[in-house]
Amino acid sequence: MKRELHLLLREPAHRSGAVLSAILLIQSAFVAGGESLFAQEPAEEAPAQTESLPLADKPLHEIELSIEQAVEMGLARSFDVRIARTEGTIREREMVIQDAVFDPFFTLSANYSKNRRPSVSFLDIGDAVLSEVRVNPFESSNYSSGIRLRTLLGSTYSLTVGESGFDRPLASSLFSFNPVQEASVRFTATQPLLKGAWYPYNYSAIQVAENNRKLAMDSLETTISDLIFRIEAAYWQLVFSSRNYAANENSLKVATENVEKARKEEAAGTQPKIYVTTIEGQLARRKVEMNDALLQLENSRDNLLDLLQYKGESLRQLWEAGQKTGSFDGIRVIPLSEPTEQATLPERNPSLAEAFERRADYRQFAALLDNQKTLVDMRANERLPQLDLTGAWAQFGLADSFGDSFSSLGSGDFYGWTVGLQLAMPLSNRGLKSNYDRARDRYQQLKWQRLQTENRIIMEVDQSIRRLRSTARKLVYLDDLVRLKETELAAERRKLAAGASIPFTVNTIENDLLELQTQALQAKTNLEAARSDYIRATGGLLERYGVQLGR
Repeated sequence: MKRELHLLLREPAHRSGAVLSAILLIQSAFVAGGESLFAQEPAEEAPAQTESLPLADKPLHEIELSIEQAVEMGLARSFDVRIARTEGTIREREMVIQDAVFDPFFTLSANYSKNRRPSVSFLDIGDAVLSEVRVNPFESSNYSSGIRLRTLLGSTYSLTVGESGFDRPLASSLFSFNPVQEASVRFTATQPLLKGAWYPYNYSAIQVAENNRKLAMDSLETTISDLIFRIEAAYWQLVFSSRNYAANENSLKVATENVEKARKEEAAGTQPKIYVTTIEGQLARRKVEMNDALLQLENSRDNLLDLLQYKGESLRQLWEAGQKTGSFDGIRVIPLSEPTEQATLPERNPSLAEAFERRADYRQFAALLDNQKTLVDMRANERLPQLDLTGAWAQFGLADSFGDSFSSLGSGDFYGWTVGLQLAMPLSNRGLKSNYDRARDRYQQLKWQRLQTENRIIMEVDQSIRRLRSTARKLVYLDDLVRLKETELAAERRKLAAGASIPFTVNTIENDLLELQTQALQAKTNLEAARSDYIRATGGLLERYGVQLGR
């Protein structure tokens, strides 16, 4: 997924027309209509005094961010994704390591020795009679090179070419020639017949490494899916918090203006003290709601920006560099994506089929079980006795010079060969048996875990469908409640104007309406969260954002 991400950063500016959902427009219009609710006589209005907001008192950067941009930024910066990708790289290197076990080895050796050893043997000195200890000087040299190889059948081969030289000058009269050069070519082979034998056992480590690489890719897919889900949840919570904050800000402004008017009317003698107290109680309530909305907004912003690692890799470095405020204070995130009220209600059977086909946390059991079955077979093989078939062939050549010794080597007159069997087995097999039993028990565990995961996926899909349907119904019901409560409030206002009601009753209905409008707004964002939960449960979040993993 390689799309360019553009973030709009700008200096603070007063947003006179904040983007609100339709339900908040209704709420703002309703509250604004309450300005004349308690006015008996026209009065000159004083300038509106709004509550000082901590967020508005600081220099701000405003970030306009769509949900697609948020997901892109999170995937590009997330530690979880980087860790999972690195794990995939590690698993690929493990595959190379296992393949390299069967790479050929080249060997080369050379040595030279010079000796002056004491001797009393005429075979060393060359004299028939020795009456004293004499020095036996001789020199020797050895050179060899070869190739050693292990195959997927478990067999090992080696081919060695060597040259050995001997020079005993005092004993030259006893031999046909001196110095002596001996050339040799040796080929040896060992083939296990039981333990460690044949292709399935020797390929098993490579197969496990390949499956581990697939598991790393499945883990990466699960990590990305979980991250997208958390980003979406944080984004829609920020959408709600932003809209809720804007609505409470407007309500606080209206309540402040109403208190100013009520106090003027009390000073003019047109309203009693209890009237002002009722209006001031409404203002106090709006301040509490505004404080809670501000806390919710700041926490929602922090949660989203933390998921996006907006301030870089280390918040501690910012603190150690002298940052005095919170990590994300002074930043206002403006969500560009709007919740939609339309909900496509999915069917159960197609949803479950998609979940079992697309979810990586279920697909991984194929590789896990294959790995463990391979380990069971390996442990069973390791319980067998070690029975190896061995063989060797050698060609020799002998002369007084290096070149002539290799010439005689090619004649084929001088050779030797051996064939044999080697058997080794432990007197006690309990350790190997326990290894086998442990691998077999782990295989059974994985089969149960797969069944457990199947049940969990079915439950998650069922619950996500139920949540989606329930939230869609709740949104319809809340819209009806808001409409009915608005009608009730309008009627109570008329009764108040006619002197048949009291401000407390109007305030109670007004508070109920504000609470219902907040619930309706929350239901809209909850519907988006429920839709995201359903797509996650069916394994479709990566496809939704066009994320493709090279497997």
